[in-house]
Amino acid sequence: MTANLTEDSSPASGSAIRVLKFGGTSMGGGERILESARLVLAAGGSPVVVVSAMSGVTNQLEALRIGQYAPIEELERRHLEAARTILGEGPGRDGLERAIRARLHTVREGLADREGLAGKDGLEAEQGLAVDPVSDEIRSAGEDLSVLLMTAALSRLGHRARVVDARSIVRTDDRVGGAVPDDDATVELSRHRLLPLVDEGVTPVIQGFVGASADGRTTTLGRGGSDFTAAIIGAALGAPEVTIWTDVDGIYSADPGQIPAARILPELGYEEAVELAYFGARVIHPAAAKHAVGRKVALRIRNSFHPERPGTLIRIDRRGTPGVAALAFKPRVGLLTVRSRPMFMAYGFLARVFEVLTRNRVPVDLVATSHTSTSLTVDRDAPLDRVLSELDAFAEVELQTGMATVSAIGAGLLRIPGVTGEVFRALDDLPVHLISQATDTSLSFVVDEERASEVIRRLHAALIESRPPNPSPYHDP
Repeated sequence: MTANLTEDSSPASGSAIRVLKFGGTSMGGGERILESARLVLAAGGSPVVVVSAMSGVTNQLEALRIGQYAPIEELERRHLEAARTILGEGPGRDGLERAIRARLHTVREGLADREGLAGKDGLEAEQGLAVDPVSDEIRSAGEDLSVLLMTAALSRLGHRARVVDARSIVRTDDRVGGAVPDDDATVELSRHRLLPLVDEGVTPVIQGFVGASADGRTTTLGRGGSDFTAAIIGAALGAPEVTIWTDVDGIYSADPGQIPAARILPELGYEEAVELAYFGARVIHPAAAKHAVGRKVALRIRNSFHPERPGTLIRIDRRGTPGVAALAFKPRVGLLTVRSRPMFMAYGFLARVFEVLTRNRVPVDLVATSHTSTSLTVDRDAPLDRVLSELDAFAEVELQTGMATVSAIGAGLLRIPGVTGEVFRALDDLPVHLISQATDTSLSFVVDEERASEVIRRLHAALIESRPPNPSPYHDP
């Protein structure tokens, strides 16, 4: 079952492109969607729009249970209310409302199908039985509804816009809930389906987060996947910059909820942006930053609630004065230490360790190794019981929980004399369990989670607040 959304196909040709992605809060209701549509018009050029589901909608869809249809009714009410705010009594409202009801009807059908399967399998199909696993067809409904609303908002403002189903351009593998795009196929399809519309002066409106496998099945790209979609499309169409419209002013030097003196970073190199995203700063998806730089596309983070503010530009060319620009914090970390037993000191010990982690799909963040032992950080929510059992067959294993990773991110950290000394002077009375510095972009270490906020405050005061802000450390293109 696939949502019946409009798609277009015609020969592609070149055009100046502006890719604009709007997150869940920017799509939070009818008024917010109209404001976002005005930002599209104000951007000028030839816009291509990527939208997320309304804030909270994907969580509601993933929490659906068999027999519990009230959440779907609430989603229908919320989206119909947004449609009425956008179009009022104007033309097109009846058709938009029918499209919203039709898409949510497919969600109800998905639940009914799951209930039928539960009964066929002899399971207890009663109120509250989980949809397991949540299908990507259900999970993608929020974005499918958002493209309808954004297209209506642009039309209401007199702008020519058309829905282009992301399933027709974002080609992926078939993993549920976290598909990986086929870059070459997506580039070709994006150019073929989007450029003709742009050349005609029509704005394509595309779901973020959503794609399709080679056999046409709906897939989703995982949380934060709308940023990834925007970066892929921007790269495919040769856009010089992709704007990520969100609800924050840009990327901060630290979490402003923890550090009131945190600064907005006017510019960052992509390596710093990737490290910040990976180690806890949730403003941008790390895969989006990686993909954009690979295709030489800049990313700009801006606040749709305060569009007068310039935001943060993530640049391809990272230059300027070396120094710590920001601090990132990742909680719920486990510190896994694996020591080789004397009989297992032979070649291949580390390969066996990482083979166990790979087989159990446990990603590793930081690694420190010596002749006899290796320490590494893993997500505490990973399937660690099974990992510990398998490792115990050939190694001595210790798992410490209640840890957090703190990372100092910046340019040229290996070239700054004394930066490590500054870090440890600031933390001279706090235990540090692991230190890792593989590049000149980040210096990371593991501390007790209960002390992480204090660590960040001390480091921010010593490494960032003590220095004047540099508004533009990078060369202009």
